[in-house]
Amino acid sequence: MERNDAQYRTWLELVGEILQLPCGPSLRYEEQLLELYTESFDGACSTRNHVRHDWDNRIITCWPPKYIPDEPPGDFDYRQQPLLRWYAWTGQRGPQSIGRVPDALASNNIKQAWDEIARPWNVNHQLSIPLHLGGNDLHSYLVQRPDDFTEQEFDLASLLQPILTGLAFHLRLASTSAEASVQGSTQGLTVREMGILTLLSKGLTADSLARRLNISPRTAEKHLEHIYRKLDVGDRLMAVQRGYELRLLDRSPLST
Repeated sequence: MERNDAQYRTWLELVGEILQLPCGPSLRYEEQLLELYTESFDGACSTRNHVRHDWDNRIITCWPPKYIPDEPPGDFDYRQQPLLRWYAWTGQRGPQSIGRVPDALASNNIKQAWDEIARPWNVNHQLSIPLHLGGNDLHSYLVQRPDDFTEQEFDLASLLQPILTGLAFHLRLASTSAEASVQGSTQGLTVREMGILTLLSKGLTADSLARRLNISPRTAEKHLEHIYRKLDVGDRLMAVQRGYELRLLDRSPLST
């Protein structure tokens, strides 16, 4: 229990730091949250997932970034994913791991099929902590690694569940992961700033922006400052990542 106590204190320090900020999206704090989540369970990676009632599964955020693909290779049927079967058929919303899903819900063949897909990234086993956000969709944090989780780690997961749910509301992660809440939203960006954000996604620097838009470098920097403030990020790469997360940007290839 000493390890759990130490990890819990670290979590409370992060919560205290976040709660001193105004409510609102903050990508950098979710990255810290996912990094601590991964460390707390000796994971290979952690993700925040949104699963709709029609089994559509989306990885919203991943730590380390891009550690695993957003979608499994091939035509994997998520109705055969052990953890999703557990939550769909039982209606439970507590922490759960793949290793603890009973054979009645996920046979050895089903688990082996998932194991073959997940093994290349060392994410064979998953521990899910659902977020109690209301509605029929499943929002959860998952830590993933090659081996199963201990009883002590389940105890820590139970302690963290209300913390993660509260932080999701404070950082407005629920709204950024729900499609209906982000479509049509521009986060207060002007038409000009939306155009600049699109150019940033093509790899343009501040100097390149100034030349492309026929404005001074100082004006370009001012536009960037406004965009960073509105998206609550600190640099160009984070602004683009935030733009994709909020669906302000199209992920389809764009020509320069």
